[in-house]
Amino acid sequence: MADKNLNMAFPFIFHKEEDGGYFIECPDIDGVYTGIDEDDIAYGISMAEEVLGMTLADMLEKGETIPKPSGIKELSCDDGFVTLVMVDVEKYIRDTTLVKKTLNIPKWANDLGVRLGVNFSKALTDTISAMAVTK
Repeated sequence: MADKNLNMAFPFIFHKEEDGGYFIECPDIDGVYTGIDEDDIAYGISMAEEVLGMTLADMLEKGETIPKPSGIKELSCDDGFVTLVMVDVEKYIRDTTLVKKTLNIPKWANDLGVRLGVNFSKALTDTISAMAVTK
């Protein structure tokens, strides 16, 4: 998988609850929510990262389109706050089985890649990952 291409950030809304905890939701992806029973914001962000990572990895593995995140300034919350949560989706992808591919590239591209020390498998994986995220 890609080193940095699968880093994604989505806004989350932290709704303060009467018991002192938070209901935490990602308004851009249905079903992406969690909660905490305390006022530990760092723990809440960690929980949001985990649910976001698992959901995005599942979407990628199923070939589903990743929605574009809302701008954080587009969202508001009267009973809490809005923050961005960043996740490295690669940590949550389950199927990392290597698959052999045979492909053809122009000789000049091969020669240049060899001179530059390009890892062709990694370059292809990085490019595909970037395409999935920006699709």
